[in-house]
Amino acid sequence: MPHWSILGQEHITSHLGNSIAQGRLSHAYLIAGPPLSGKTTLALDIARALNCTGADPPCGGCVQCRRITLGRHADVQVVTLSPDPRTGRMRNAIAIEQVREMEQRAALGPFEGKSLAFVIDPADKLNAESANALLKTLEEPPPRVTLLLLTSLEQEVLPTIRSRCQALELKPLGQEVIAQALTREHNVAPEDAALLAKLSGGKLGWALAAAKDPKVLEGRQERLEVLLEVLGSGLERRFQVAQEMAAQFGRNRPPVLEALALWLSWWRDLLLVRAGAPQLAANADWQASIAERAARYSAEEARAVAREVLATMERLEANVNARLALDALMLAMPRKK
Repeated sequence: MPHWSILGQEHITSHLGNSIAQGRLSHAYLIAGPPLSGKTTLALDIARALNCTGADPPCGGCVQCRRITLGRHADVQVVTLSPDPRTGRMRNAIAIEQVREMEQRAALGPFEGKSLAFVIDPADKLNAESANALLKTLEEPPPRVTLLLLTSLEQEVLPTIRSRCQALELKPLGQEVIAQALTREHNVAPEDAALLAKLSGGKLGWALAAAKDPKVLEGRQERLEVLLEVLGSGLERRFQVAQEMAAQFGRNRPPVLEALALWLSWWRDLLLVRAGAPQLAANADWQASIAERAARYSAEEARAVAREVLATMERLEANVNARLALDALMLAMPRKK
């Protein structure tokens, strides 16, 4: 049987398995999913399948699979954000010279395996120049070369790129799947695994990161504390928070979108508490605080704010002015009660 490292994505592994059996793997895949949902794991699974020498690729045990797992395979290369050699500062986009270097390497073909795989992460950071340079490889791929584009913001990837890739969309995992993986494979205590699985939003990578690094939960705590601070503050502090979030969004978008997604889940939980279903709340460690707030805000108020948070996320992803979008969100938040 094939050994897929990705968990709970049978709709993808079944499709890939059929493609492998028919010898019809695509030359380019766009792997989309939330941060820490398993995109890199899936990309490496595909790279292993392309180079596996076992009977049922990816077998996970042959020399090719093991070298890819260890990050030592010459034919699996990552193209990502890197420092500008002129300034030493981290670039905010994948540069055209990086794509040209990749194309030069692609022309040489694989060195030690059967196929050369490039992992482009994040694909939404390809700017107009680098994306247009990549189009040539997507339209006329060299033999035995596969492009694996990863993104948490699929709509940010240029349509000309998306249309030339086969899309693989990761789905959230069930809590039981995540909890079992944490306990069986990573020795997390069952009660901790159950809580992390509930908080993860279906993202195994997030649960693993939280199990290994206390700062993950601390960051989550801080984001929810900011929400409560906003609810208890006047306009001056609210607009200060909007300014801070807009500035961060200009530097690095995902953390701001993740914070808003967390805020959205908090309001959803408040609605569940008001509806008499607290057991369905995602933020189990905040139940007391949410229950206390549920007594202050009506269901109509909570639904209105939840809609506004979701609309703000959509506006930010559509490149609306971040400060204006976040200011509008702060104005839509209920006043102090």
